[in-house]
Amino acid sequence: HKNICENVIMSKISNDFGAFVTRRLFLSLLPLLFLFALTGCRFGSDEPARKTVKIAVNPWVGYTPFMYLDATGELKKFKFELVMVSSLGENANLITNHLVDAFAATQYEFINYRDEMNGIVPLFPVDRSHGADKIHANVGLETLRSADRTIDVYLEMGSVNDDLFRAFVKKHRLQKKRFRYHHDPQSVIQTLEAEPGRIVVVVSYEPYSSILESHGIREIASSRNLDILIVDLLFADIGRIPDSKERFTELKNAFWQAKKRLDENPEGFYRTIRKYLQGQDYAAFRKSLEGIEWLPELDEATKERLKRQGIDTGHLL
Repeated sequence: HKNICENVIMSKISNDFGAFVTRRLFLSLLPLLFLFALTGCRFGSDEPARKTVKIAVNPWVGYTPFMYLDATGELKKFKFELVMVSSLGENANLITNHLVDAFAATQYEFINYRDEMNGIVPLFPVDRSHGADKIHANVGLETLRSADRTIDVYLEMGSVNDDLFRAFVKKHRLQKKRFRYHHDPQSVIQTLEAEPGRIVVVVSYEPYSSILESHGIREIASSRNLDILIVDLLFADIGRIPDSKERFTELKNAFWQAKKRLDENPEGFYRTIRKYLQGQDYAAFRKSLEGIEWLPELDEATKERLKRQGIDTGHLL
């Protein structure tokens, strides 16, 4: 009887202790279970949560399909986030400091910041500038050629503005002129007025160019008539992005679907993205579209020219 009583007592203690431990374990796990419920996580899921990829973009006409995808919520659906900036240099600074994961820019921003672009590669082309990058002045070209005083030049240094201006100086043999350079973002440059008594040259691009022209600072040259290849591409730090090939292939397809909507209904497209365009009206928007050639793919000749500039095209989707 003693043995039987001891077994009953031990069994009771064991069961009570097990129940106690189970209750304590359940209570300790309860906050974690609540957190999983709030975040929508599922036990046993083989689908890891996607990281939101941040893309820096400035208001260049060729990037408007990105803006459309952002405005309609499609970017968010693919776990991308648009970071709008006002200058090309700001784009490059954000990605080199790991504040964004991708950026849209020309090959020249990549070249000018090459030493800081470790691991960053072009993934797909967007457009080729064919007149939308411009040289403006408050005097005509002949006056500029004959000027014997200092010429004030406003531009974004370290960007395609530098390269466009060099092409302009070379074509018109202005190497011996005295230039005083002013490094400003386009948000500042667009406020310039045609002041009398000063010769001013401004390097700009749409949508800012249209604003400058309304201030009396006229176009005197552009990427259409200068010897320069300007290609806009999406660059990304793919080493920091899981399943980057799949992610950016989705984005590329969505980008060109948005471009199709632009073709089908340009006015509706404009209304959707108007808030991104620095006050540019519909007529100026339509005109700015004439200054680019859309590039769904790069032809071999363009790839070869980019390779000669040190651009790795081996990761293009």
